[in-house]
Amino acid sequence: MGDFPSRRDPFRWIILALISVSHIIGAAAQYGINTLAPFYQEELGLSRAQVGLFFSSFYLAMTGASFGTGWLADRFGVRKTTLYGHLLVGICTIAAAFSPSFEFGCASFFLAGFGYSFLNPASTIGVMAWFHPDERATAMGAKQTGVPGGGVLAAILAPSMVLVIGWRGALAALGIINFLFGFLYAALWREPANDPFASADQSGGGEIRESLNVWGLLPISCATAIYLIGQMVLITYVPLYLKDAMDFSPYWASQALALTQAGAMVGRVGWGVASDRLFGGRRKIVLIIIGVLSALSIGALGFMGAGSSYFFLLPMLFLAGVCIVGYQGVSYALIGEIAGKARTGAGLGMMITINAGAATLGTPLFGYIVDRTGSYEIGWQVLAATICVGILGLAILLKEPKRVS
Repeated sequence: MGDFPSRRDPFRWIILALISVSHIIGAAAQYGINTLAPFYQEELGLSRAQVGLFFSSFYLAMTGASFGTGWLADRFGVRKTTLYGHLLVGICTIAAAFSPSFEFGCASFFLAGFGYSFLNPASTIGVMAWFHPDERATAMGAKQTGVPGGGVLAAILAPSMVLVIGWRGALAALGIINFLFGFLYAALWREPANDPFASADQSGGGEIRESLNVWGLLPISCATAIYLIGQMVLITYVPLYLKDAMDFSPYWASQALALTQAGAMVGRVGWGVASDRLFGGRRKIVLIIIGVLSALSIGALGFMGAGSSYFFLLPMLFLAGVCIVGYQGVSYALIGEIAGKARTGAGLGMMITINAGAATLGTPLFGYIVDRTGSYEIGWQVLAATICVGILGLAILLKEPKRVS
């Protein structure tokens, strides 16, 4: 913490709000894919696995592009990369809204995912520059609430828009919002007046010359890849699970997803505060606790049927949101600390590439398991067991950087 000036710029909270809104807008288009699934699945004649492939197409682009876009964020800064990201997400989401076929939809969502891959590295660099280490996980968690916040927005707004303008109009509206917000973000963004890393970067010495700590980043990247499979499966299949197995209407199945996303908003801030304050800046133990609670809550879904009480089902969906959808603020803070600020974009890009690759395979695989077995219960139990593998990997392989007092 000694690298930072003693005075903390109060404008950092406005910057944090701007970054968070950016995530809300971007994620609303992203989560429109699964929120609107009960509406477009029948019209386009899709299986559950194909619905998962729509979301996987989005993440496949992130798999191939995140390391490169992370490098671009390190090279060109937050303003430009965020602007380009929102413009591409917006244009490609609008294209997906007019999809005549499964193949066209996959291609459109693939390109939208490429645009989205610009947003996380850029925003993480922004938090690393503006916030001190003793509040960084809290800030990361706060900005990451924008992702489930976008999910809540999509879950509440999109089904209501469907009633007025259809699912195509609802999806197109999410794209238009992204396109316009990109210009607003570029107009409002500014760099910190006292960036403690600027002198090292400008001099060409210090951290900027260091290579990326690949071996230090691999354990957290691989473990959180498994966590992300759980996250993507949950937010992709909860609406279909509630409609098919729990007898919810398509409208209320989509609305119920907002409960999981609301839990994620609580978790992303709460886990960051816990890591910074309760655990003295330690990240590993917090990620292990999150994994254990995630496995328990998702495993509990594997023992429910159509006759299960809503008073048990809904709290489990909320808890799963708090944990498996709420972990990323802590993991992003840890990535920045392992990689260092000058390599934050590349480090985060590496993690997202590994994470997205796992999610690309894991999300439709869950749908395939459900299609073949005819049972969501088996799917949830397999997912809970997989998360336990990620917990073991964190516990055994991850080494945190030493804390500087």
